Amino acid sequence: MEKRVVFKPTGAPGKNDVLSIAQPYLYPASRFEGNAKDISANWVCVRTRPRWEKKFAEWMIEHRKSCFLPVFRHVTSSGRKRRTSQLPLFPGFVFVEGDGNKKDYAQTGCVAYVLRPRGENEAVQLHRELRDIWRGLSSGMYVAPVHTLAAGETCRIVEGPLRGVEAKFERLGCEGRLILQVEMMGGGVAVEVPSSEVEVET
Repeated sequence: MEKRVVFKPTGAPGKNDVLSIAQPYLYPASRFEGNAKDISANWVCVRTRPRWEKKFAEWMIEHRKSCFLPVFRHVTSSGRKRRTSQLPLFPGFVFVEGDGNKKDYAQTGCVAYVLRPRGENEAVQLHRELRDIWRGLSSGMYVAPVHTLAAGETCRIVEGPLRGVEAKFERLGCEGRLILQVEMMGGGVAVEVPSSEVEVET
């Protein structure tokens, strides 16, 4: 599954807005400020255990190691209660500056593997994309992570009342929500869930 990010001018309250504060999991906090032509950084993509992204990013920051975990504000309502949480824009991934490998992070117990850009061009592109993501998240724009799934692709619901259930992708619904087909009672049932609650089967 590929994933893209949509930025729009923010507006109606209650949507999944960007954080109104600086990104809390960027170290150093001023990493992307200054000269826009600074594209010499070498980033790697660290794949963490499911839902351990924040713990790994906190360990990196505590040890003063340059990293970036892009997060956005997710608002849910249940009756009169509103719950606001910070969700990773790319679940399972933290971007780390340098040339570290899995052994370097073994003591965290969080890391599954490390991905590196293939060549200088990909390294430059990754830096530019991370900087653009930071600018979008920090500028007061509406942000929505959008999954790109093929019709019929198998995925798993990881949050909510159907957590753990396997499903097949049918189509994209409203505001980044996914229409999934779940097999129940010998037939198929269509459910609509937020994209942040779905993972692709590997």
